[in-house]
Amino acid sequence: MNSIAQLRVDLTTSGDQPSANLAVYFMNCTVDPTEEVLQRVESLGLLFSQRFGNAVGPRCVGLGKQRFTLGIRLYYRVMESMLKSEEKRLSVQNFSKLLNDSTFHTSLLACALEVVMATYGGEFLQNHLDEWSTFKNGGYSNGGVPVETDLCFPWILDVFQLTAFDFYKVIESFIKAEPSLSKDIVKHLERCEHLIMETIAWREDSPLFELLKRTREEGPVEQAEPPATLNQPLQHNHTAADLYLSPVRPSSRTLPAAESTAPPSSQPSAPAPHQTPRHPKSNSLSLFYKKLYRLAYMRLKMLYTQLLTSHPELEPIMWTLFQHTLQNEYELMRDRHLDQLMMSAMYAICKVKNVDLRFKTIVTAYKNMPNTNQETFKHVLIREGQYDSIIVFYNLVFMQKLKTNILQYASPRPPTLSPLPHIPRSPYKFPNSPLRVPGSNNVYISPMKNPTRMSPVMTPRTRSCTKILLSVLFPLQTSDKFQKINAMVNSSDRSLKRSLDMSSAPKPLKRLRCLCLFSGSTRTRMQEQKMKDDAESEKDKP
Repeated sequence: MNSIAQLRVDLTTSGDQPSANLAVYFMNCTVDPTEEVLQRVESLGLLFSQRFGNAVGPRCVGLGKQRFTLGIRLYYRVMESMLKSEEKRLSVQNFSKLLNDSTFHTSLLACALEVVMATYGGEFLQNHLDEWSTFKNGGYSNGGVPVETDLCFPWILDVFQLTAFDFYKVIESFIKAEPSLSKDIVKHLERCEHLIMETIAWREDSPLFELLKRTREEGPVEQAEPPATLNQPLQHNHTAADLYLSPVRPSSRTLPAAESTAPPSSQPSAPAPHQTPRHPKSNSLSLFYKKLYRLAYMRLKMLYTQLLTSHPELEPIMWTLFQHTLQNEYELMRDRHLDQLMMSAMYAICKVKNVDLRFKTIVTAYKNMPNTNQETFKHVLIREGQYDSIIVFYNLVFMQKLKTNILQYASPRPPTLSPLPHIPRSPYKFPNSPLRVPGSNNVYISPMKNPTRMSPVMTPRTRSCTKILLSVLFPLQTSDKFQKINAMVNSSDRSLKRSLDMSSAPKPLKRLRCLCLFSGSTRTRMQEQKMKDDAESEKDKP
């Protein structure tokens, strides 16, 4: 789904109502959710169209309805795909608990609409002419900037009054269930997930704090992510069903000591006699913290690499303090940003280790990092209703809360250091990502696109460029070797993926450009070939 037109084509076969397969899943439930699903869709549709019109302009309510229709089709299609996967995984067909969970449905619909809105927003950013005549009177503001870009995430959460913590649970399963999503849309959803972990999930009214509080009462917060596993790749088998059906908070209800393998539709079994009871674990919180730690370390590593490569001994100390803060002093995240704690932890360790690093220098380097905003270091919550700079936050809040812990690192016997996490990488596969041709530095190849999505006509110039590139790059290749190349590109086992080397700047991705990659005799050859093709074209004209 790279464009609005492609989005419409992809959803042509999907209906505005549950498909026959979905209807079967609904009927197999202990409590049939069909009526509630349809009522929810209708009410949320009215709400979405109204809020869309308020944001874009009263003349654009109809456009909001069109967006919602596309979102509904995607919502039903992804739901069906999810249920088929769950049926295969669990060998059950009764998903009554999941399909009667209002939060699951609202989150799934919100994610589908976010994909639609992001697709339209991306189209606007690439080409402002699309639908210009419709929007220029009733749908533009800010001096001609398309308002569609103002409806960016987390606008949809505010419309549906959906918490960010609940929304995050569906993102990964949504991506895996809809393989037609483009790389840009997948990256957009991944960025939404990062925004949730960085700041949105830590808003004052977030259920995350209550869940953390209850979890802490039951046991140490570290159980959300054992430190020993941080240096291992992030692997999990949790689906959206697991996350939405896991306990919202630890309860007094007990489960057998052995792991339960009951399907989502069944009730928890009663405690077996003479077994030590334990409280149910929140899968959603556990996975959230796994992803949070890896994102936190990735951000710290980026900043550390810019400033402190000459002090490699400080990295594990900074990470230990940063992780300790997220585990045990998570209240510092309330209405704040993950990067604020990161910069404070870095400055604190440098101070206690007598390394000359000013906060101004940290902020300057921070501004060079991706996905940053000056509000992060200029507008930091100090106390209720009071905001100030990051250095004021450090002195009045961070240092006061963690002074005892920070000073431990100055002693001859510092606390045990946490293992550095495995370098985080996207858990989502990008099947269309280009791969480097072995033995070359500048040549990348991608899997052939779906023929139904390719342009049916090649221009003379495109045909000429294709012939020349193939003859230059593979002058002696046979058809068998081309088939092997296709098999390599389309293979799911990609052993040629580049590893993240933070000690040196990564090389920029270079793609083939027909008229600028080659020089000298090759360029002359291309020009001669073009002249020859043009001459042949002239001869063919009547």
